[in-house]
Amino acid sequence: MKAWQRFLLLLGLFAGFEAVYQLLLYFERTYFPERPVCILVLGAAVGALLITIIILNRGFDGRPVTTDTLDFTLSYEERVKLADKINKNKKTAKKLMNVFIPLAFVFSLDLLDLYFDIFDRIKGLFG
Repeated sequence: MKAWQRFLLLLGLFAGFEAVYQLLLYFERTYFPERPVCILVLGAAVGALLITIIILNRGFDGRPVTTDTLDFTLSYEERVKLADKINKNKKTAKKLMNVFIPLAFVFSLDLLDLYFDIFDRIKGLFG
């Protein structure tokens, strides 16, 4: 996937996630004003995705695993299977990053609005 395609994908996912989140916030504020659940659920989802990505990616290492980097007490066939499994998990983690990054931006934007009222300040500039 080219860089501009990935950018458009992330931008589209961000717009979709933000629209759904704002719709859920509207229903929450209208029907359940005493229970702020949306921000907690979003924060838990972002945190769970981050932990899942770190576990699948084996930390923050981006290099593919080869049979030479694994323990030599294992047989060669076991090392090949393990290397394939680890590399497959790293590819899955890379795909999950396409969901994590827009959700993290939605979460960050909501926290900025919560603490600094950025949307009200922007409205004040133009109104």
